Amino acid sequence: MTNKEEYEKTKKPIIPGLYADPDMLKYNGSYYLYPTTDGYTDWSGTVFHVFSSFDKTDWKDEGIILDVASDQVPWAVGSAWAPTIYERDGKFYYYFCAKRADGVSCIGAAVSDSPVSGFRAEPQPMLTPEIIKECGVSMDQTIDPSIYEENGEVYLLFGNGKPAIVKLGSDLLHVCKETMKNLEGTHEFREAVTVLKRNGTYHFTWSCDDTGSEDYHVNYGVSDKLYGPVDFKYTVLAKKTERDILGTGHHCILKEGDTDEYTIVFHRFATPTKNYPEGKGYHREISMELLEFDDNGFMKPVEIA
Repeated sequence: MTNKEEYEKTKKPIIPGLYADPDMLKYNGSYYLYPTTDGYTDWSGTVFHVFSSFDKTDWKDEGIILDVASDQVPWAVGSAWAPTIYERDGKFYYYFCAKRADGVSCIGAAVSDSPVSGFRAEPQPMLTPEIIKECGVSMDQTIDPSIYEENGEVYLLFGNGKPAIVKLGSDLLHVCKETMKNLEGTHEFREAVTVLKRNGTYHFTWSCDDTGSEDYHVNYGVSDKLYGPVDFKYTVLAKKTERDILGTGHHCILKEGDTDEYTIVFHRFATPTKNYPEGKGYHREISMELLEFDDNGFMKPVEIA
């Protein structure tokens, strides 16, 4: 069975229930999916689950790995949003969003020796609005991290309203403040920026509009530099109204090892949407599609099966 046939056969959503903001890791032949737990008014959920699979089709809920309203995360009180995962030397670094007692969103970090359990959160958030301001960077909310590695250096991309990028310290638990910059050129940017490098070009993708809008979508641009500026190209992921697929966004892109095969995982309004007459933006589900590049080296718009 070809990779494309595998995707066409896959049932969507890929996991049952209400989840959003996915990130995915492949480690030792298994896949691990880290989403936001959805279905709570105003995105007020407090727990993070992780799912595992051998084939990206059959998924097992491995349970809750963090509760941001518990003593597990000393600095947080709730609103568990938009995590991302990174593995180095058998340790797993989990970056996540949560709110402080003053209602302000920050990005925290947790570490484990396992991809599915034992995560230990740092006592203080890694990124706060105060740190952002100190670095001369502007954005609306300090949320939506994604990870990029190049030549042994690890970078965090993040932001709402305006995107930014910063290099992480050698412990992967602190930012190098002098390296933090806003990314320019991300047309219609709202949140959730990611980057991958292919054939010497940096390919950026980011979410636009509002996650509560059926027009939530993913834009695409390229740059010859990691820090931009980004040359906007076009929208690569958008709704398919005739299929009741709406609000497609906040994604991750997984490269299959040393191959040139890529998977895009994203959320959309929970289906059938008629079951959710109110609050579609916090009743979301996870979907997955094949991501391909054209003969000119640019991402093709995603064909939703």
